[in-house]
Amino acid sequence: MKNKLLLLIVLFTLHLNALDNKGIHHYIKQYMEKKMHSKVEKIETISSYPIQGTHGWKVYFLSLDMNVKMGKVIRKRTISQVVFAKGNRIAFALKNSKNQNYKKLLKPKVPHSAYDDKHLLVGNKNAKHKILVMSDPFCPFCQEIIPKLIDDVIANPDTFALYYYHLPLLRIHPASDTTSRAMLIFQKKNDVKNLKKMYHLLVNPRERNADIILKEINKQAGTNIKRVHIYTDEIEKDLKEDQTLKKRLMVTGTPTIFIDDVWDPTRFAYKNYLPKTEKTQLKKKNIEKH
Repeated sequence: MKNKLLLLIVLFTLHLNALDNKGIHHYIKQYMEKKMHSKVEKIETISSYPIQGTHGWKVYFLSLDMNVKMGKVIRKRTISQVVFAKGNRIAFALKNSKNQNYKKLLKPKVPHSAYDDKHLLVGNKNAKHKILVMSDPFCPFCQEIIPKLIDDVIANPDTFALYYYHLPLLRIHPASDTTSRAMLIFQKKNDVKNLKKMYHLLVNPRERNADIILKEINKQAGTNIKRVHIYTDEIEKDLKEDQTLKKRLMVTGTPTIFIDDVWDPTRFAYKNYLPKTEKTQLKKKNIEKH
């Protein structure tokens, strides 16, 4: 049976054969200015690509710089917007045959510039498959998934290259600020062993005292990291750079994993590329667990 698509909130049907990128910008700008009563200063397509199985629909991830009216004050804001287009139609929502909104199933593709030497944690940069991860060391799912992912890439360096980005979720894990800063130090030294240990710190995730957190980090890693080492312009720049990519890729939680540029909501798609012997061992372990 062919997939049936449910199109919601069609904004424009134009007397054109097809909309190009410029046309989409024009009509989304008009729509947003009318809706928010605010001026769009700049609009940019962060990423766009055809959606498989939709008979020609394409997703556009847009970034809008706006002057937003907040009472009597006008503030500059950058707003992310996802739209869908096919031929001369534009829509804000598109669902598949399972009634799932493609907004929740898709993310922008990873830009080539994100695969730099600074963020390469383990593996071979010339490997066939590139994995990019955004993680918080106090995220329970990260603690379960990321150390094993790192080990799998170390065991298969010609198959994978793993690029690591820090995404401390400070509202729920304040301790991840100090810990992520220490992890950046380990990352710069290529000290993967101690970086992995940060996923198992005996620290309350809501701890805010950097001295208490550093004491546990130094105990676990056998190091002598001090405040002066983690509060530097270089560390601040690195964290800001990671946050910038987080916004570009419209990431909202951890762990977020991309493989070969594309978001992997399952977080385990990389295992499909493990050597057959390793996949067989994984199946045996899963059977033994049950």
